[in-house]
Amino acid sequence: MTQHADKKIILFSAGFRVFFPLAALSAVVMLCYWVLLVTGFADYLPSRFSPVGWHQHEMIFGTVVAVIIGFLYTAVPNWTGQPTPTGLPLAGLGLIWILGRLSVFFSDLLPIWLPVVIDGIFLPLAIVGIIGALIKAGNKRNYFLPAILSLFAVLNITSHLAVLGVIDFETRQLFLPAMLFIVFLMNVIGGRIIPSFTKNKYHSIEMSTPAILLPLSALSIAGLALAFLTNAGDAVVGGLATVAGLTTLARSLSWKGWKVARDPLLFILHVGYFWLPVGFLLIAYGSFTGDVLISHALHAFTVGAVGSLTLGVMSRATLGHSGLALNNEKILTVMFVCINLAALSRAILPLVTDASYMGILHGAGGLWVLAYGLFLVRFLTTFFSPRKLF
Repeated sequence: MTQHADKKIILFSAGFRVFFPLAALSAVVMLCYWVLLVTGFADYLPSRFSPVGWHQHEMIFGTVVAVIIGFLYTAVPNWTGQPTPTGLPLAGLGLIWILGRLSVFFSDLLPIWLPVVIDGIFLPLAIVGIIGALIKAGNKRNYFLPAILSLFAVLNITSHLAVLGVIDFETRQLFLPAMLFIVFLMNVIGGRIIPSFTKNKYHSIEMSTPAILLPLSALSIAGLALAFLTNAGDAVVGGLATVAGLTTLARSLSWKGWKVARDPLLFILHVGYFWLPVGFLLIAYGSFTGDVLISHALHAFTVGAVGSLTLGVMSRATLGHSGLALNNEKILTVMFVCINLAALSRAILPLVTDASYMGILHGAGGLWVLAYGLFLVRFLTTFFSPRKLF
């Protein structure tokens, strides 16, 4: 067997090896092209989605979905003792994801239903790989994962049908609820791993998180997603966002993340989760006053929370599952700083300065691309390398 063939086998041996580099690559390429579209340096977008719609769809249903599946295909075997797809099925799933991105971009040039089928089938197939492991292990604690991902898959297909005019629905009314389903997952899974990782490494840190905060935060987030889907009034949205903001803030503070500020590989997870209450409180303030655009909250979620948590989790998972030490390397610290500067620039800076939109877009976009580009620089060869054994 050739060395090239060996590397192919290694690449398809675990979900993180396929979907983490795909997610990072799409984060770089699609954001770069989006900035070119907005700034007028490019105008070629043969998609049925508008430029804004394409950007939102691909960031949520493309990049973030790849991170989620890469994480779950790596974590679920640890939680259940049961395998998720590897080898040819995993390679096929990765190919479908790539074809989905291409079909959305070129959708206006393709047969009308082809992008719906190609892009729409990815999540259902990926969910099958998770359901099998959970059911075989009787892991009822995580049965909610396929349910949430199924709802997410429905929103993805609905966005395609809305663009085609098959259903009368504004696509922009779908993307924020879709983002909130991702936030729901970050709230639940982040609430498990962040305090666990912190306590396991720093035994002296005492944490006390009221149990009621999880169901309260989860219900308020789900309710907020439903409120946006049904176009509920500002009072309903503001009330639910306030509850979600205060409960997630209380959870975040109870984990005492400031005590691990000198441990970037752990601190980034605390910072990422902290962007959740920031986003919810921005929604609440905007709903009650009308002074804050919803886009600021959306970017607190996408750039701040998603950016920080995905880079933090992908880095930890790649190091740990490759048999490498969880060391705080300088390149990782630079990544984490860049993504949070991007979040501050996109979500907060417009609220406190009169900086131009284009200037902010270029600055935040450049920092985002640098962060994910550095992730690829640091880990690309790792995805093709065998696990190190101590």
